[in-house]
Parts: sequence; C-alpha cells; structure tokens
Amino acid sequence: MVSTIRDWARSLGATAMVSILVLMAGDFAAAAEPEAAGENAAAANTAAELEEVLIEGRRVDERMTTTALDAARFGSQVQLISSAEIDTGGFTNFAELANGLIRGANVGYSPDEGEFTIRIDGGSDRDTLLLLDGVPTFDRGTPLEDIWGATSIDPRMIKSVEILRGGQSLYYGGNGGLGVVSVLYKEPSAEQRGEFGVYYGAFKTREVYGNMSFPLSEEGNQSILFYGRAYNTDSNELFEKNAYNDVVLELGGRHPFPYVYQSVGAKYLWNIDETTSLRAAVDYASTDFRDAFPNDHIYNPNYVRFPRLHAEFATVVSDRLNFEAEAFYQAPVLWNSEVDAQVCRIPQSVINPATRRPFTLASEFEAYARANNIPAGCVTNPETDTKADRTSRTGFYVDSQGRLYGTLQNPFPVGAPMGYVIQTVTAFGTGVPNKGFGEGTQFKAGYVEYGANARGKYRFNDNFEFVFGAQTVSSKDNSAPEYGVSDKVIQTNGIYVDLRGNFDFLAGTSISLAARQDFNNLFDDTFIWRGSLRQEFAGGYYLRGSAGTSYNNPRAQELGLFGGTTVNNPTLKTQEVETFALGTGVNGDVLGGTFNIELGYFDTDISNLFGNAAIRDVCPGVDPTRVINPNIITPTEFCAKWQSLGLTPLDNATFNTKAVQQIKGYTFDLSLDIEKWTLDFSFTKQESLEPNPVFGLTAIRANTGQALTSIVPGRAGGEAYRQSGERPEWLASALLTYQPSDRWTIALNPRWQGPEWLYVQNNAARLVDANGERTNPDVNFGDYFVLNASVQYFMGAERQHRLMLRAVNVFDKSYWERGGATDRAVSRAGVRGEITTLNPAYFYTYGFVGKPRSFFLQYEYRF
Repeated sequence: MVSTIRDWARSLGATAMVSILVLMAGDFAAAAEPEAAGENAAAANTAAELEEVLIEGRRVDERMTTTALDAARFGSQVQLISSAEIDTGGFTNFAELANGLIRGANVGYSPDEGEFTIRIDGGSDRDTLLLLDGVPTFDRGTPLEDIWGATSIDPRMIKSVEILRGGQSLYYGGNGGLGVVSVLYKEPSAEQRGEFGVYYGAFKTREVYGNMSFPLSEEGNQSILFYGRAYNTDSNELFEKNAYNDVVLELGGRHPFPYVYQSVGAKYLWNIDETTSLRAAVDYASTDFRDAFPNDHIYNPNYVRFPRLHAEFATVVSDRLNFEAEAFYQAPVLWNSEVDAQVCRIPQSVINPATRRPFTLASEFEAYARANNIPAGCVTNPETDTKADRTSRTGFYVDSQGRLYGTLQNPFPVGAPMGYVIQTVTAFGTGVPNKGFGEGTQFKAGYVEYGANARGKYRFNDNFEFVFGAQTVSSKDNSAPEYGVSDKVIQTNGIYVDLRGNFDFLAGTSISLAARQDFNNLFDDTFIWRGSLRQEFAGGYYLRGSAGTSYNNPRAQELGLFGGTTVNNPTLKTQEVETFALGTGVNGDVLGGTFNIELGYFDTDISNLFGNAAIRDVCPGVDPTRVINPNIITPTEFCAKWQSLGLTPLDNATFNTKAVQQIKGYTFDLSLDIEKWTLDFSFTKQESLEPNPVFGLTAIRANTGQALTSIVPGRAGGEAYRQSGERPEWLASALLTYQPSDRWTIALNPRWQGPEWLYVQNNAARLVDANGERTNPDVNFGDYFVLNASVQYFMGAERQHRLMLRAVNVFDKSYWERGGATDRAVSRAGVRGEITTLNPAYFYTYGFVGKPRSFFLQYEYRF
C-alpha cells in the first residue's frame, strides 16, 4: 500500500512539475508586458486568505508568513507567538521562551549552562527543525562538540515565532520530521525608529541591547536596521555539592558557570514596488560558557561564533502567480578547553605475585611497595625536597605537614589529585592535544553551510492552486586540519510540488497533496510525501488531519567523514519519519472576545535509526568470533568493498538499524481573548518509546558479582520499550495576562512537567540486593510545577517607556532541568579499587539544577 502511494505521488508530482513550469513561464512573459498588472487582485487574494483562517481563535494578519498561513489553511496545526506575548516573559534566551510559550516543547540540555536544543512532541534534537529568518540551525557535525544553533538566537530581536507541528520536511528539507519552529527577527522600517533596553537581576545578570531603523531613501522604500546585544551572567549554581567527585572538588571543579552572549547585525529591506521586495541580512552572534560534568571535568570554557548571511526575494508576478526565493550562508565555529583531573593511579608495571597481574586494590599494592622498598604512589619529582619555605605552602601539592608531594620520599598517594590534564587529542588527525589553551593545543572546529530555496505559487482558479519549488543545501567541514576530517561536500538537491484544492461541492473543505524528491551525493536519495485536509463546519467547528513522511539527515560523523576517509556507506538511508495527526476544535466569540478549543492526536514512527560500530561487528564474516547484532541492517555494498578502501576491521562503519522509535500522544489547547484577559493553555500527553537496552538481561548480585538467572526486576528488565530519556510523559503550560488599563500588563506563566526519566548505565541497572531489588533504580526528575510571573508598566504619552519586574520560579521549587548518570571512577575510592562496577556506590546520578526564586528588572525605551 505504501509503495503504491509513493509511486502514485511520484507520477503525480512529475506531471504537476511540468504543468506548473509551463503555466509559470506564461505568467512571467505576461508580467513583462506593460499592461500586465495584478497588484489589486493579489492584494484581494491575500486579504481573503487572511479572513478565512483563524489561528488560536484569532484572525491572523500580514505579519504571518505565507508558508505558515497556507499550512494552517490546509490542515497543519500552527501556533503563532507574537512580540507582545514574548515581552511578558523577559526571556534571556530562546530556551526560556520555548519552555514558556511553545506548545509541546521540551528543552534539551541545560539553558543555564549555555547549551540547549528545542524538541517538540516527544522527538529528539534532529526531529525539530529550528529556523532563524529561514536559516536552518541544525548542527551538521564537528569533531569537537555539537554546535547548538538555538543558543545564537537573540530574544530581544524576535518579532514572532511560527510553529508548524507534524511532518514538515516538504518545504524545508531534512530534520523537520516532527515540526518546524521558525523564528522571525524584527524588520527595517520606513520611518526612523528604535529600541534601547537594559536588564539587571539575580546572579549578577546584566544586559544592554538595542536596535535602530533608518530609511535610506526619501520615498521610504529602502531601509536598514542595525541591532546589537551584550548579555552577561554568573548563572545559578548548576550542581549540588554532592554531585562532584571528591577529587574534582579538591582540584577546584566547583565554581561558577558564567555565560556571555553577544550579537550584532544588520537587515536591509528594499520594497522595489508594491508587489516586489528584496531583503538581506548579516548576523554575528557569540556565546562563551563553561561546559559542565561534575564527575571528572575541572574547567571547560567553550567559545562559539555564529556568522550568518541571508537574502530573500519575493514578488507577485501576476494575479495568479507569486514567487519567492531565499539563500543563506553560515559558518559556525567552536573552540574549547577541557581540563580533567590527573589522579595518582596504581602502577600497571608492578605485578601482584599472587595473581600475576597488576594490582587492582591500592591497599595491597601499598603493602607490597613498603615490603619491597619501592615508592607506594606516584613520583613526579625524583629530587629530594630541601627548600625550607615548602612548609609555608598549602594545597594538594603538599601534605598536611607541608612536605612536597611527588618525591621519592613522599610520593603522591594512590587516589590523590596530582594536577590537571588536557582531556583529549585529535584521534582522527595528527594526534596532538586539541582542548588546551593556546597555540599548538587548541584548534577550531566547525562547518560551512550554504543553500537556496525557491518556490512559486500558481493560482489556477478560485478552487485550485499549485506550489512548486526547488532547494539545494550543501555543507562541509571547516575544522582545523589537525582533526583530520574530510572536507568533502555533503549536498542535497530537492524538488517539491504541492497540489491544493478548495471544492465547491464540499463547502469548507481544503485538501493538499504534496511530494518531494531529494538527490543526495553521499547517502541514499529520499522521496517523501504528505497529504493534509481541513474541513470547516457551521458554528466555527473544524476538523484537520495530515499524514505523510519526512526524514532526518545524517551528520558528518555518521557519513564516515571523520578521519579524512571518504564516505564509508554510500547506501546509508536517512532516518524516515512517518507521521499522522488529527485534530478537531471550535473557534467562536464569547464575552465580546474570541476563543479556540482544540483536541489533537499525533502518531509518529521513526525508522532507519543511525548506528555505528567496528567493521568486524557490522559485516558478517570479517571476524568469525564476533556475533553480529541482529538489529543492524547490513550495509551490503560497503561490506563488499571495505578492504579496498584501506580500512581495518577496527575502523567504524555506519549503518541503519531495524529499531523503530514510536511516538504518539494527544494534545488539548485552549485560547481565550476577551476585553482585559488573554489565556493560552496547552497540554501534551506523549508516549515517546525507544528500545530498552536492559530488556531481558539477567541480574547481577551487588558487591559479589554473582550472575543470577533471574531477569532484572521491574519495568527495566521486563519491557522491550521504555519512555525515551529526557522526554516528559506529559507537560502543560499557560500564559495568562491581565491588562487593567493600557498602562499595566500582569502575566502568569506556569509550567507543569510530568514524569521525566534519567536511566542509569546498563551495569548499574542490573545490580540487585539480597532481596532481588535493584540497588540503583532509574530516576524520575519530573513531576514538578514552576510558576514565572511579570508585571509591566508603560510610561509616557505614547507608552514609549516600558518597565518590567520579572519573577522566576515564584514558589522557589527545587527541580532539575536535566539529569546525568555517571560513576565514581575519578574518585579516591574508585581509583584505589575500594569500590568497583559491582558496588552500588560506584554509580550515581546528579541533576542540572533549575533557577531558584530570582528577580530581574527590565527597562526599555521605544522611539
């Protein structure tokens, strides 16, 4: 059935593409004639479309993009967040905005640390495509760290945010499997105007920002906007003290995690005539923050830079044809330093006579060392310490009596910190340190991405219209040569068509049937399709539905480009996302205002998940002693020629897996807009299931290591699938505003979070006590409620002065934004062998603590 639909869609798409090209050619020719004029008709069409569509119970206006408007007209669930709603939050980054205002949003990682990503409806980082003025922010892969484009967004510059839920890869390409979040910055104005603001509050937070727009011509048809922002904060304490290993604490790993954001940019607008416009923009943002892992990291500053260029052209060719095109270029780069603890360990060159192997327990080694007159620890300075002033020194380099550690007479004890060490070297390149602090030890990582997207909308008559488009996106590594990453270009070229109809014999029915074909140079070509419908009924009731496929692109590391090799699996398929969504609701009038109530359902399957492993564990017959995971889809073409590529059995192979991530859920949304009150409430129940790696595994007796025949107890061992980590089972949010007069705005922004799971490592998950109960259960760090609030007061004859008091976490709720599951490997007890992977105490969990109750003050002057 699916193949039949695909074949039909391919045929339909090809026919429609040819037809629309012919029709467009005719209209372009007609537009070249002096008599051709479609301005009035085009304006009337736009006005009619705006009158037809209600978003959250409110009629939309010209600030909404035509893509989002059409998505709503033809059955997608669309949310529009206005600048007035954004102003109520005083948000300092886009993650705070998403948590507070985007329906079904879940923020990944830790916003207070400086790294975060946006997910909607139970998906992962790669299922929600975030756009900034049309530029994709999805990380294409670097050999150093992920680059999260969401962190580059300036919340003070946001004019609006459009959220298109459901599979949306049709117009935008990959990584829109569960939806698109489109952020639109403010535009230049034909009049001279601007904004200047300051922000100050808890954690030494301080900020200054502003923008200024100027007309460039007397007619006002050309204008330019300049903007900038500087934001600094010490941030709240990310971890409780017990999250740190003792050695990390002794080396000073517990410290503030300051965050610095800066941006500067310009936007140009040329309204060539009433129907044609040209936009261009340049934007440069930077984030400086400290990465954080309290089990072994000491000091890890990160520096990320985001340069972007963007241009857009739009025109109304005739009363039947609209055309728009955009292009972008970006080159994000990252530097970082990562310093870990250097700890004295048991020398592996000393053999335990009893086992004929190196010692595993420090106390046994120390006894042996004393008996054999060898140092019972680590010697870093074989010279005897003779300087008298050593007794005045303090710190981990001296003992309690002031004697210098590391000498033959006084070696560092096993398990003691000795100092710091740069974390890693360039494993794929020259092998030099790459996370140091200067020349020769620190190198940039990043990529270059550029692309263009052009589409035309042809209105055949009042009932039928076509959209035809083409998109190209290319990226390549831009890291320092020391990393040894291939600079081979990853390119996708796509064509798409969308056939739309409004049928007279089905009053109120709008139907869209669409298809897209992508041609990829380093992985398998991809075909996707989408169908959607919206039915309006009497009394404001409506029904919407959509179904189809989207996809998620592989990144550079998944294409085998790390290590300077060519692609190692040319038949690697994109992750396929099959989506189905249904919703029913009502728009109406109440108490002199409007309302919307909607109940929705979504069902998503993500298949062809990416995986990687050594070639000997992927290709049958390479190593007869290895058992191939039956979950792997064998990359047959690669396995037939890996030797000719100069690879070894230990080199990595990338593949697709048979596993399927299953996501389904339902939504309830309520919007109310009456005289002085507005309410936007959203509830999402989501089941985001992933394969459970502990399923069916046998338990291990804690402390003894006895292998039991019983399965790991509870859901951990008994269920084949589990809720995906860091995906809440349900979440709800609301924005309630009250305006007693045009001078005051009071806003409440509550958020409820259901169960959200942190899963311990597999080794820890299998440990059970004498009663057969797990000693290290998984942690539910959800089930909390946080309330944020604000009060705004407008001063001046034109309300040009805005003063806001923002309260975060009003009830001072203690909660985690993110969890971590780790171990005590870098601790005295762990290094000394006093606790091992068989001991429950060896494993532990910790949380990235959310902001405590805090207050901020914002002043903004608009002129």
